[in-house]
Amino acid sequence: MRFIPAPPIRKIAEATPASRDRVIDGLRAFSLSVVVFGHCFMALVLWRNGVPHLGNSLALHRPLQVLTWVLQVMPLFFFAGGASNAITWSAKRSGGYPAWLWSRAARLLRPLWVYFAIMAPLSMVVALLAPTKVSAPLLLLTTQLLWFLGAYLIVTALGPLLQRSYGARPLATFAVLGLGAISVDICRFVVDLPAALGIINFVLVWSLAALFGISYVERPPTPKVALGAAALAVAINVVLVDFANYPLSMVGMPGDKFSNMAPPTVVLGLHAVAICLVAIALKEPLQRLFARQRPWAFAVAINTVAMTLYLWHLPMLILLMVLEHATGLGVSVAASHGIIATGSHFWFFWPIHFAVFVAFVWLIVRVLWVLENTALPLWDSPSRFRSVGSNVASVMIGIGVFLCGAALLMFSATGLGGFPTRVVHFAGLPLTSGLALLLLFCGASLIRIAGAPRQLAA
Repeated sequence: MRFIPAPPIRKIAEATPASRDRVIDGLRAFSLSVVVFGHCFMALVLWRNGVPHLGNSLALHRPLQVLTWVLQVMPLFFFAGGASNAITWSAKRSGGYPAWLWSRAARLLRPLWVYFAIMAPLSMVVALLAPTKVSAPLLLLTTQLLWFLGAYLIVTALGPLLQRSYGARPLATFAVLGLGAISVDICRFVVDLPAALGIINFVLVWSLAALFGISYVERPPTPKVALGAAALAVAINVVLVDFANYPLSMVGMPGDKFSNMAPPTVVLGLHAVAICLVAIALKEPLQRLFARQRPWAFAVAINTVAMTLYLWHLPMLILLMVLEHATGLGVSVAASHGIIATGSHFWFFWPIHFAVFVAFVWLIVRVLWVLENTALPLWDSPSRFRSVGSNVASVMIGIGVFLCGAALLMFSATGLGGFPTRVVHFAGLPLTSGLALLLLFCGASLIRIAGAPRQLAA
């Protein structure tokens, strides 16, 4: 692959300015690594008469689901994002909100366009060649992780508002988000209002994690206070799981009445509180860790290809499982008590499965990483639209981000099976990938019109 440049890890690492907070980048890299590992660790596919059925390696053994209290590190993404947004907004607010938000959104969405340009037509071909009952479960996974990008975009857009509110009334800001998430759960599970209300918690819960990132930058609690509050959050979660019928798992698990993850519940919110406070408490040890050459080089390597790695690791896992099924060489999966579970000698062969998975992921990232860091002609080129007033542009880009966020949440529910017309119901709402694509296009257009740099007059 000499014709494809390798990520300049050493060059970036050596050029890191002394003022950069390495903990934020280190946490982001650690979180993404755990997510990639966790998906391979938990994902199971049972093939019955050539039809795939999805399962989780922790589903059969309930006590092992406590592991998800460690493996569920998504709050750290939003924590790091909140901290990064606070730092960049403080430095660049003079340039205006639209320009700042464009710089954040353009970088996040750039690898997504590459992903859709490849996966959308590929999924249509797969859907044509394979029966729906075979293709739909696997093609659902191709967009399942896009919920993160949608929620992250919306939370990023709210960053300056959260930062200003935190600066004025920090405790009240935490209380509003926390009580809002509690109210949503009460409406869903006690009052029995429509399940679609749970979607509000995609914003409230993940904004709560981002708010801790802002706190980390501006007024972090002492390590003792942070660890004490984290322990309290964990204790409350234990009570909620034991006595309020919340699922034990911090990820969706087959057999549970509902998921703590999608939409997020108060339990996941408290988990976010705990894990973010632990990160704050460990600030000094983490600073020492990432001041060392190898850990920092690892963080640089992961962050340089972060969105490519995030978007493409699950399709590579799908490809591996299909190839394992076709060749008969995969790890064994069986049904036990009506639950898809690990088969005999599963964990003996799993390290080989994981090693091949890592090789697949490395290959796709090695090929596509450069597109994450290269300007795309239609996306990154200067806008030809006339400039609009600052207030109008702020409203336009805010609406654009909201539409993109909603579209990506929709994509995470619909998948690309039967693209673009197949109807999928999520939280009681009928959704199609075609509608999601339309919203994404409209939102991205507003973001670009409002925030992209203008083309210089000839």
